[in-house]
Amino acid sequence: MCKRSAAITISATLFSGFYAASTCSLETKYTYTGVKALTHFAQSVDASLKINLDANRFKGIYDNVQQDDYTYDSQLRRARLTFKVPIIKNWSSKLGVAINEGDDTYEIKDLYLRYRGFDIADIKVGKFKEPFGLENLTSSANHLFTERSLSTLAIGRNKGISLSKANSKYSWNVGAYDIQKNGKVKAGGNKAYTARATFSPTNTIANYHHIGLAYSKRDLQGAEYEIKTNGGVDNAINFVDTKNIATDTIEKYGLELAWVRGPLSLQSELQRLQLNATNALENATYEGYYGQLSYFLTNDYRPYKKGRFSKVKPSSAKGSWEVTLRKGNLKSVDIGIENNNSDIRVASTVLGLNYYHNKNLKFMLNSIDTKTIGLENGNTGSALSLRVQIRI
Repeated sequence: MCKRSAAITISATLFSGFYAASTCSLETKYTYTGVKALTHFAQSVDASLKINLDANRFKGIYDNVQQDDYTYDSQLRRARLTFKVPIIKNWSSKLGVAINEGDDTYEIKDLYLRYRGFDIADIKVGKFKEPFGLENLTSSANHLFTERSLSTLAIGRNKGISLSKANSKYSWNVGAYDIQKNGKVKAGGNKAYTARATFSPTNTIANYHHIGLAYSKRDLQGAEYEIKTNGGVDNAINFVDTKNIATDTIEKYGLELAWVRGPLSLQSELQRLQLNATNALENATYEGYYGQLSYFLTNDYRPYKKGRFSKVKPSSAKGSWEVTLRKGNLKSVDIGIENNNSDIRVASTVLGLNYYHNKNLKFMLNSIDTKTIGLENGNTGSALSLRVQIRI
């Protein structure tokens, strides 16, 4: 009896020891697997931070007070934190947050899911840029100048769904969107339909052409709309600021051209806006266009990928130097007889110098001269803008 009891005791002891060892092993295994999965996920997330620090001086039509002396101002122009997160096979996502863009606020810029599993097209759902305009779709970090061109007819971000396909030779994109209330559209909730197609018949690493066409139909259902621009100086006033017009629909048309041969690049866009007012006698048509060139003084070029320009990576440890010139124009083509806005014409010349210390640090200097016709707050203005751009 004693022997049997001892055997039972020994068996129980061995079993409990085996169980404890097995449990510990399983916990260690699952903990290791969890840490490994979390590490793999963290490594797959593409996180980046973009910061633009600006200093400006301006006078004339750029200032509220018409005077000969310059106004000086500086600001954190842009601070954006971006996460690109893969989910499962063929699925990815992006979150972009704008931090303190001059007014101490936070804003979701991009938030979308993308599916790449179909051969015919990629599908994107969420908030993102509508496909309109070469300069607009090129990231601001890859622009030649501190601000986009004088044309105010480009379209920003809205919530919607799009189908797209792109490769080295062509791209196309079509989408449906909910119009959001903003500085130009005074009420949101209506629909927009936007499409763009590009073609690059000659496309090697540093030599290529670009041709693009874009169209957008926007149903405002009586919401008020206005044209406004600060002429390329972000902390200046909107010296073009038309009176609000109750609008049924807006149609926008865009033509894009670009040509690059090594260090030399040429780029131009023509955009037209047709405003169809609820009162047909208030209809209006506006047109904006620009032409610009850049030339690298070093052995560099402007990269191009899938219908837009991408990041410059200096070929030398000493960095890259680039000189730029842009001519821009915004004008009213036709103003209805009961439209209270006057005919306007704005012409701007920008001379710039860019220094790329490396792919993550860039310095920009722009000298801007603007002349106008038909505005109440003067007819000339000038500005000097300096930017330090940091990407992490």
